Amino acid sequence: MCGPRDELTIGPSPVPIHWYETLLAQYRILRTIGQGSYAEVKLAQHRLTGAEVAIKVLLKRKQQIFRIWSEVGIMKRMNHPNIISLLQIIETEQNIFLILELAEGRELWDWIQEVGHLQENIARKIFKQIVHAMCYCHDRGIVHRDLKPDNIMVDATGKVKIIDFGLGALIRPGRKLFRFCGALQFGAPEFFLRQPYDGTKVDTWNLGVLLYFMVTGTLPFDGSTFKELQCKVLLGLYAVPSHLSQELQDIIHRLLTVNPMERPTLKDVMGHPWLREGDEGSSCPCDEISPSHPDPAIMAAMAEMGFDPRDIRKSVLHRYFNEPMATYGLLQCRARQQGGLIRQTKAVQPGTTPFPMRTDPVAFPGCRKRTTDVSVFQSFLSLSLKTDSAKDSQKVGQRLRSVTVPIIAPRHCLQKRTPACGAVRDPTGTQHSGTADTIQGAWRSCKRWARRIGASLLRAFCCLPSERRVRPQMEVSRKRQEAKG
Repeated sequence: MCGPRDELTIGPSPVPIHWYETLLAQYRILRTIGQGSYAEVKLAQHRLTGAEVAIKVLLKRKQQIFRIWSEVGIMKRMNHPNIISLLQIIETEQNIFLILELAEGRELWDWIQEVGHLQENIARKIFKQIVHAMCYCHDRGIVHRDLKPDNIMVDATGKVKIIDFGLGALIRPGRKLFRFCGALQFGAPEFFLRQPYDGTKVDTWNLGVLLYFMVTGTLPFDGSTFKELQCKVLLGLYAVPSHLSQELQDIIHRLLTVNPMERPTLKDVMGHPWLREGDEGSSCPCDEISPSHPDPAIMAAMAEMGFDPRDIRKSVLHRYFNEPMATYGLLQCRARQQGGLIRQTKAVQPGTTPFPMRTDPVAFPGCRKRTTDVSVFQSFLSLSLKTDSAKDSQKVGQRLRSVTVPIIAPRHCLQKRTPACGAVRDPTGTQHSGTADTIQGAWRSCKRWARRIGASLLRAFCCLPSERRVRPQMEVSRKRQEAKG
């Protein structure tokens, strides 16, 4: 359903490089901000621009590789102001790192938990942006399948960002999906019946549950057991609060239509009277990361950083998802925040690299020297929320926390094991205390191993027969001499 494997490459002709050097040279890892069963999301800082990003760590496993290709293919196709943006892809033999825009604000779930429920005019503004974004996805053959308040980020101005397409899928007209996934209380009737389903109609049902939760603060379908929940969903049994307007009740009723054949499409939903009230909301054109005409001011700023203007233009126009494209996208975001102002950086001397060396303390104060030690990457992957400072843990804005599917390396494979202080481990695997007898025993074991290794090298390089073969030949020669005598 997604493109061939070469879709994952960074550019047209990637150069073999040390992947962890590339990642840590471009980004400074700060902490973990999201963790799921199969993926982690790291908060990082782009060294050239100083902008914060989210890095989603995906581990290539045979049983998960199709899901990874699907998520990468989905993220590469999207370019919408209400959907989290993919900036860069760094691929290695074991991992894929998705460098994502950092969503500002907080999860819709947390907001509603704090205020109880949203007023209709506020809910309309938020919901309209979500429907616009999902219409965009459906037009491009993309379904989310996990639309819930945890995956909707809202900033202080009310702007929406949909995150986490880990359970998303690429669809074709007339083709059904078979994988049942997502939150159980948001599940469509097709899931409970275990029937092949239309992914767009499942998204419509999810939006109905989401809208109900936004305006009531509760979920429409709940049950103490699976059977009870299943019965309510299949019968479409839910209570409608009387304080909701008739138009709002009607759109919820249409979204939560049990029969998927009668359930409306999102284009039909956009024409509903309740959504057409008030401002147009997110009907403004998309703020594209890769426009047809790159901004000259951003191009000039990147040229002063050391980038080749031809590489910038190619990367942005053809969406290579490499370092020039990521830098352009981050500077473009900063320009919007600063009202179109791009500060010119100090020009660098041309050299063998397309940008200042990360080891330069003037250009990058506080940056660590490049290293080829694999433990650097091990420590990167093992970053945990436990190491966060109190100040960071209190920070509400700018997080991308909810990760449903992609992939994480097991922690026990990443952390380097070290023996306890004062303990010596001998080659036989027996652990002793740090006494004189232990040291002598370890020394004798080392000597035995040294003798064995020496004997093996002697047999390998001197072409001498082994001791077992020499003894029988000597015995035969002695018997022959005795017989002659």
